[in-house]
Amino acid sequence: MGAVKLQKFLGEAPKLATEHLPESAAAFAYNTKFYSGDLIPYRQATEVATLAKTGEIKTIYPMLDGSGNKVWLHWTTDVDIAKASILNDTTQRVYFTGDGVPKVTNYSLATTGGTDYPHASYTLGLPAPETAPTVSASSFSQLTITHRARDAGNTATLTFAAAHNLNNGAYVTTTSVGGTGYNLNSVQITVTSATTISYYSPGSAEATTADAAGKVDLSGPTQARTYVYTWVTAWGEESVTSPVSSTLYMKDGQSVSITGLPSVWPVSYTGDYQTSGMQVRIYRTVSSSTSTLYYKVADVSLGTTSYTDTKQMNDLVTVLPSKYYDQPDPSMVGIKAIHNGVMVGFFKNTVCFSEPGQPHAWPIKYQTQVDANIVAIDNVGQTIVVLTEENPWVLQGHTPATMSKTKMDYTLTCTSKRGVVNMGYGLIFPAWGGLAMYSAGAGGDYVTKHVHEWDSWRQAVDPTTIIATQYNGKYFADHSTGGFVFEKEDKIGGFFVELSQPFTATYYDQLKAELYIVDGSKVYLWDDPAKPYQQFDWKSKTFVTKDFQNLGAARVVADYGANPNDALVAAENAQTLADNLSMIENRKTGGSLGGASFGRVAVAGSFIKPLQAVDAGVQFQLFVDKDLIFSTQVTDSNMFRLPTGYRSDTFEVRVTGNTRVRAIHLAETPSGLEKV
Repeated sequence: MGAVKLQKFLGEAPKLATEHLPESAAAFAYNTKFYSGDLIPYRQATEVATLAKTGEIKTIYPMLDGSGNKVWLHWTTDVDIAKASILNDTTQRVYFTGDGVPKVTNYSLATTGGTDYPHASYTLGLPAPETAPTVSASSFSQLTITHRARDAGNTATLTFAAAHNLNNGAYVTTTSVGGTGYNLNSVQITVTSATTISYYSPGSAEATTADAAGKVDLSGPTQARTYVYTWVTAWGEESVTSPVSSTLYMKDGQSVSITGLPSVWPVSYTGDYQTSGMQVRIYRTVSSSTSTLYYKVADVSLGTTSYTDTKQMNDLVTVLPSKYYDQPDPSMVGIKAIHNGVMVGFFKNTVCFSEPGQPHAWPIKYQTQVDANIVAIDNVGQTIVVLTEENPWVLQGHTPATMSKTKMDYTLTCTSKRGVVNMGYGLIFPAWGGLAMYSAGAGGDYVTKHVHEWDSWRQAVDPTTIIATQYNGKYFADHSTGGFVFEKEDKIGGFFVELSQPFTATYYDQLKAELYIVDGSKVYLWDDPAKPYQQFDWKSKTFVTKDFQNLGAARVVADYGANPNDALVAAENAQTLADNLSMIENRKTGGSLGGASFGRVAVAGSFIKPLQAVDAGVQFQLFVDKDLIFSTQVTDSNMFRLPTGYRSDTFEVRVTGNTRVRAIHLAETPSGLEKV
């Protein structure tokens, strides 16, 4: 060994025996960042909120109040939340699954009436109307006029002895009218009074003249017509159609009385949906030589149970869009917003898609099945990855109607839905042999294969309980027996860092690069830049030398002395002392005062917090033949002596502290140390 300089530190690679690790890799590493090559501890977390719900919190999601502060929606179940692309939406509307049937809420609904956010929500999608409208057409018989007239502008006026019951804009055929130019086929009329109509008629002006022979009929053939209606919410969401009315055989221009329109939601509908602003939208058929389509007639407020349709066919322009706007399956979970205004979810082995731009509508015709139960769904760019209990599937297409699907031939069983994370460079998910990854360029494989083997993975991690998120390009995870960070690194494949902080839920704010975690009922901002460093722990690989020797000198280069953390730590200690004293006086300590100096539980069974050391330096340990033979507190970067009286070829070093470590030097003699 002679002399060695440890720098450009790395994390763990559990696949390898500690003797075969790269020079600066770790046998174990806790709470440490390596982006600069130094050992940099994570900073302490800051408590930002207390959650109202009891039980283990598994999902959090923030909404912003009027002042920009976060209000935390939270659940004790695994919930997926998707934000739809809605033009000019200022209500913070979100869609979520995993809390019973699929739901939708916004800031007002979620935060009004209680603090167990979301306090209220609506069932996602609209029910199908249950009853058909009742329709009847007005009767129409050929009319006989009493007078005719025409002004200098070629506008003819016909007068009847009684109400004509013609609709404004109707097309009529006039026959047997005296004079020149009055008799026309399919001319559009204007209703000028209950007993008069006018229309364009070229010819000389003529004063009002008696005419008892002129006849007026509705134009065009007799056609079949039916009516339906839909629900339309104040948010502009529309349902599928009602059952179809009876068929009318009539000419365009006859009026239709529509009755039996609903005044309330269907009795069978159990969803909680606000009916304020709700409308009923009426449609009727229009036939052409190639098709028969439903066109919008009118909107009426919910509670208005009748309507008279007097509109002409040419006045109808909007085709029914919601024929297939089904509600999502009540067991659908895993909702995600993907490309082109589409959302995706799943139940059992079925993938579901929303109508583009209509997050409330989930047409059954878009559903597609794979050959195994689905665990999770996510997207990488415009590729949808369906993770199952067996092989993954890949779905691709610009719209739900054009989706193709391909089964991957590599068995990568996803073991935990909550461990699936889109890292940008690929989709990472836990599997039995390590962390797997799908990327558009490389397909599917184990991203941890260079640092973890199946055996080492199963010994170190419970892959069925992993919950994870990304944090500044790193896969940040917790599971039933510990926590870890995995950082992909192209040259060496990647490495692991273990975490002392447990959590049950996370939220990563990508805009601000802030990670929030939940421990108990508290939400914390992880690695708060304004806080002091946490305690880190790093142990080197096992160095095996050619000859037996006695390492006699060492130095640890670190940021000692005027530590910028000191003022922060002192302020935190003062607050901790005050908080502890208050809890003791009020007998609200929560348990015994026993604690651990380092680990996943800071103070066992108690809310009492330990004080932090100010400028405590670094604890250095030397292991020979796997046994600890020397330990000391190092407070500066100067050389210090190591024990004598032994010779060995197997060495390890360990450093623990809450300051930045830049290098570790080891040598047989002080003079040898100077040459490092």
